[in-house]
Amino acid sequence: RDVKRFTKPNPTTMSLALDFSTVTTKESKAGTWLVVTLDKKKKPVKVSVGVGLKELGKALDEKKVMWAAFNVHGVDVRANVESVRTKMVQINWIGNSVPPMKKMQALAGKPKIVKLFKGMALTLDITSKDDLTIKAISSGLLAAGGAHKPTYYSFGDGKHELEFYAPENK
Repeated sequence: RDVKRFTKPNPTTMSLALDFSTVTTKESKAGTWLVVTLDKKKKPVKVSVGVGLKELGKALDEKKVMWAAFNVHGVDVRANVESVRTKMVQINWIGNSVPPMKKMQALAGKPKIVKLFKGMALTLDITSKDDLTIKAISSGLLAAGGAHKPTYYSFGDGKHELEFYAPENK
């Protein structure tokens, strides 16, 4: 007889999945984010949750390998309608002060983070907070997106207007 073994649910993993789903819902504010790192047992743990690109930059530790899920709203404004599409961005962070041997943690942790962070429209590898900009994220989303471009991207603490449509077509 085939006996199925059930493992006890891991509360940490369940909590992270809940935090991630909260960040990714349509109802989440633009710019909502979740930052995780690996603990000593190489398991993902939540570092912090917040709103806004500037606050996300403050949450990234120069001495750690971290991953962030960042919610960007692609807003399309037309004469009669406004639509909002949620775009999720994964940020793979390796701080400038991370020792070389710990930098390998980024490779080891990637498969675990991919299981947690589902449905990413864009993934960015960032090692400097100077590279964490509205322009860099907008450019990446535009390159990864389809033919229809939004009017602007909203980041919670800022927006990036896109110049694709003539004012009379908005």
